[in-house]
Amino acid sequence: MDDIVKSRAAAYDQHYRTLWRSHKWTKESIEARLAYVLDVEQGGNIAGKEIQHALRLVGTHDLAGKTVLDYCCGTGITAIYFALCGATVYAFDASQVAVDIARESAALSGVQDSVRFSVQDARKLTYRDGVFDVAFCRSALHIVVGYPECSLELRRVLRPGAKAVFCEEALGHNPAFECVRWFLRRRWHDTGDDRALKYSDICAFGQPFARTVVHHFHLFALGKRAFKKQLEHGPLRGWFCTFLRAMEATDRCVLESAPWLERFCGPVVVEYVKE
Repeated sequence: MDDIVKSRAAAYDQHYRTLWRSHKWTKESIEARLAYVLDVEQGGNIAGKEIQHALRLVGTHDLAGKTVLDYCCGTGITAIYFALCGATVYAFDASQVAVDIARESAALSGVQDSVRFSVQDARKLTYRDGVFDVAFCRSALHIVVGYPECSLELRRVLRPGAKAVFCEEALGHNPAFECVRWFLRRRWHDTGDDRALKYSDICAFGQPFARTVVHHFHLFALGKRAFKKQLEHGPLRGWFCTFLRAMEATDRCVLESAPWLERFCGPVVVEYVKE
């Protein structure tokens, strides 16, 4: 690994060492963790809407017997979920600490024989050609787009007709949200070269693939980020949920009449399809 990649891996090692622990997961507990705040009476995840959409594209309802790649897997929660759905899962990350936590959690969750975790460099994967039916990645596309060899490697390990699904933070075209994004990233971990994702990045990463599809989420509803605690657990949660529903309704009307505003939306789910 070059110095920048090593520096980022070390930063994430410290992040996971400080804030994460192994955990016993069930299919139901993971689904509850990923549920969108407006779909449950209490708790929920403010990013749940886009995560749920990404998981539908992965096909979690029909993973039995399939081989799945969890790309930049972090502490392995999604990889464990795929295994609980019946898939054989391979998962990698650059952080040794994250992979160690993931292995412990898989053992506690009873799926250690269905998930194979490893520390790898996304620029040079050790997997065989055409082995995966689908790949999933959350919150790493903005990093790997900086390395053209990553998309070539990802395409190589997918079987013909397979897709890679990326669930990513807000695009970098909205100047107001960029200030918030910068603050949040620097608050939790400074990896030195994180950047906001742009359309040009998405297209460049997709060049080795036959098709690229971008799904957009939230324009005015981006305001949910400022009220994360209140939406998920606060005493005024009901009021904030009503406000968020109104913002989502506004988004639907505005984006239907002015689709060019999608570039200013928040999170995206990106599909890359191999020919």
